[in-house]
Amino acid sequence: MESEQVRSLTLAFLMIGSVLLGLFFLGVETDVSDQPPFIDGEEPGDFLIGEVSTITVTISDESTDDIYLEVSLNNAKLPDVYLDENGKFVVDITGLNAGEHSLNVLARDFLDQETRWYTQFTISYPEEGVTEIVLDDFETNIEYGEDAILSGNLSHTSIQSCEFVWSDSDIDESRLNVPVNENGYFFIQFSELEENLTISMEANCGINIYTTDRVVVTYVVEKSVNSEENNDNE
Repeated sequence: MESEQVRSLTLAFLMIGSVLLGLFFLGVETDVSDQPPFIDGEEPGDFLIGEVSTITVTISDESTDDIYLEVSLNNAKLPDVYLDENGKFVVDITGLNAGEHSLNVLARDFLDQETRWYTQFTISYPEEGVTEIVLDDFETNIEYGEDAILSGNLSHTSIQSCEFVWSDSDIDESRLNVPVNENGYFFIQFSELEENLTISMEANCGINIYTTDRVVVTYVVEKSVNSEENNDNE
């Protein structure tokens, strides 16, 4: 009888021990009191220069006061980055030029649990039209002593940005400004031509993206029989 009682008590203790052990492991497995930091940030993607000035990043953790931050913009570490009372910080990107850029964030809590966050974005310049010199229809065969007309229109989205010049020799060495109105129209008159004349015109336009166009016009002076006789008499 005593042996049966001992056996029963042993089984009872084993059952109680198994239950307690199971509860212990259950408690360990479900202990989620401290997790790594969570990072959520704005991802601007592709945008025109000036459209986006800042990127805001938010960090969540059981104790944001103990968070260690490391923030890099284009692989250059940013100094003095701190979380505000809402766990946020703001990165100023107004000084960036057009091109591809990246922002990297590392957050580490007091248990050395780390979380990394990364975003890449592209800044572009607004589209600008192509520079084009469009000439009017005018006579290029000129009677001796007559006037020649050179007119047309300079085409670009930003006429005020254009450098528009002309020359009757080497335009890279000697040039004059072409008189052009706000709509791009120009008009030049060459008086009393007595010999052939070649005019080169070049326009360079653009605020951020530069394009160039060049045209060459040759006027051929035609001498009539009467003008040749007059020259011979002189």
